Amino acid sequence: MSAFGHDALYRMAERYYAHGQIDAAIDALLRLLGEDADHSDAHAFLALCLVKRKRLHAAALEARRALELTPESAFAHLAAASAATAQRRYAEAEAHLQAARERSPEAAPVADAFARLYRAWGRDAQALEQARRACALDPDDPDYPALLAWLELRRGDRAQAERLAREVLAGHPEHLDALCVLGHCELARGRADSAREHAAWALQIDPTDADALTLMAAVKARQSPLLGLWWRLQSFLSAGSRTRMVLLLLGMFLIYRIALIALPQQGLAQWVGPISYGWLLFCAYTWIAPTLFWRSVKKELEQVRLRPGF
Repeated sequence: MSAFGHDALYRMAERYYAHGQIDAAIDALLRLLGEDADHSDAHAFLALCLVKRKRLHAAALEARRALELTPESAFAHLAAASAATAQRRYAEAEAHLQAARERSPEAAPVADAFARLYRAWGRDAQALEQARRACALDPDDPDYPALLAWLELRRGDRAQAERLAREVLAGHPEHLDALCVLGHCELARGRADSAREHAAWALQIDPTDADALTLMAAVKARQSPLLGLWWRLQSFLSAGSRTRMVLLLLGMFLIYRIALIALPQQGLAQWVGPISYGWLLFCAYTWIAPTLFWRSVKKELEQVRLRPGF
C-alpha cells in the first residue's frame, strides 16, 4: 500500500473516532499497521482507541511501541499519558504530559489530557484550570467545553455546567458528554423524565458508554423508593468541593455526638437510644445503598445489546 493509502486509512480512523465509532477506528488502524508496522502515530492513536474500550494493558503496549519508534513525539507521550491515567498511574501520566507540553506548549489536546488526569486524580482546581486552557487554545473543539461542563457540574455550579452543555449541543446535538452533563443537570432539578430522555438519547448513540449508563442508572435510582433518599443525600453532599463534603459529614457526626451528650443533661435521656439506633441505620443505609446503586448499573450493562452490524 502506498503512503497515500496509509494516510487515507489514518484519516478514516480519525473520522470514525470523532463520531464515536471506536471499533471501526481500531479496525482501520490495524489494517494500517498490517501494512506499516512502524507507523508511530498509528500505534499511539490505537492506544487512545484501546483506552476508550478499556483494554488498558493493550493500550499501554501500543503507547510504549509508539514511544520506542519516536521518543520525541508529543502525540506518543499523550497516548502513554492516557493509558497511564486509565491505569491510575497518575504520576507517570503527569510526567508524560509534561514531556508532551515541552514539545507542544500550545497544544489543546495536552491541556485537555492534563484536565482529565487531574479530574481522575481528584485535583479538581487544577483540572478546571487545564480545561479552561484547552477551551481557550481551541474554542472550536466541542470536547473541551463538554469536559469543562463536567468539571463545573462536579464543583456544584450546575447553571454554568448546563450553559456549557447546551452550547455544545447547539452545534453538536449528539455529543455524548454534553448529553450526559445536561441529563445530570435535569436530574438534579428533579426532572427525571427529561434526564431519562437524555440518557436514552446518549445510549442510542453509544450503548456501551459508561457515563450514559451511569446516568440511566441514576435516573432509576432517583425513581426508586429505596435508593431515592440516598441519591438525594449523595447529590446534596457532592454538590460542591470535596472540602465542603468533608465538612458536612464532620458536622453531621459532631451534631450526633453533641446530641448524645446534651440530651441526658436536659432530662431527655430516653431519646439517646432511638437517636443511636437511627444513626446506626443511617450509617448502614449509606454503606449498602451505593452497592445497590452500582448493582443496578451492572444490571443495565448486562441488558445492553448491540444491534447486529453496529
